[in-house]
Amino acid sequence: MATFPIYIRHFDGSQRAFDITLTDTVKDVKEMMEEGDMFDLIYAGAELDDKQTLEPNMELEMVVDRQKLAESRADEIFDYEGSSFWEYGGATTESERGYVEMEFPPPTDININMMPFVFGDKNSIPSEYHGYLPLINSCWGLRSGQICYLTIQESLVKKDTSQRRAGLHIETPGSFENLHPKHRLGGGDNMRVDWGIGVMEYSCYGGIYMSSTVSDSCRVFNCRIREDKLTEPGIVRSHGDVSHLEPELKLICEHRKKYAPFVDNHVINMRPKALYWITDRTPHESLPLAEDTYRQYFRVVSPSISVWFADHSTANPLGIVPPSDVIILKGNKFE
Repeated sequence: MATFPIYIRHFDGSQRAFDITLTDTVKDVKEMMEEGDMFDLIYAGAELDDKQTLEPNMELEMVVDRQKLAESRADEIFDYEGSSFWEYGGATTESERGYVEMEFPPPTDININMMPFVFGDKNSIPSEYHGYLPLINSCWGLRSGQICYLTIQESLVKKDTSQRRAGLHIETPGSFENLHPKHRLGGGDNMRVDWGIGVMEYSCYGGIYMSSTVSDSCRVFNCRIREDKLTEPGIVRSHGDVSHLEPELKLICEHRKKYAPFVDNHVINMRPKALYWITDRTPHESLPLAEDTYRQYFRVVSPSISVWFADHSTANPLGIVPPSDVIILKGNKFE
């Protein structure tokens, strides 16, 4: 049977020629390609149906089918067995169950980030932050004597902006490869960067604790990037960015709703003054606020960190410093 060429612009920018017959369909062409069925073919701005036949010398464009790609990758990338966050007091749903409302002190425009302190020793914390001791002492999975890291941000947040980092991300940047080149190790860049880790085995160990005074200001997904995917190129991007995985995250939520309809914590917006525990692999994002709002944000990161960014962190004036096995990095981590 006679053949004729068609031309497909690959999503990597290259143009490829394929010889096909008059009876070959779009589906047949897709089967010729190594990407399988994870893309759509576009002609003159319109998506072609899989049953459609093609004409000689057509110039097509290949675009990723995010839905199909998400379906194939969701289980490979995410671990959603068990809990990836926990709410203080045992409440794990957004149902009518009550929750523990934590005590926040009157705000004084505090702004500290990742300040080292000794958990269980209030004398290792400057007195101006002692109003947060009840919250600190409620971080139930930490042990006295451990060096942990305290963040407090009290500020006015303008309408349609977020106080903290917007966009879906995880706290660990994945590997050293995802840091700025000046902060890489050289020869060990595929190593995992710890930023609290976090394990749930009957209770919470390590991890990150956080709370704020404003409702619907932070969204958390109850799943986590698989440990073996953290250092795989392209899964976790610069500084923990996972916003490109949002289709996969939505599929995870749909899957959990279908097979566990009695659970309503697949994704939540954090409640005001509730204390949450998450892992450093748990996707979350700070949300824009509907109105100008004063927000108090609190976070404690557990001892298991690989690096401490000196220029982005607050030195403890009482002399508490990260332990010797933590790498101290200086300079702007984004430049």
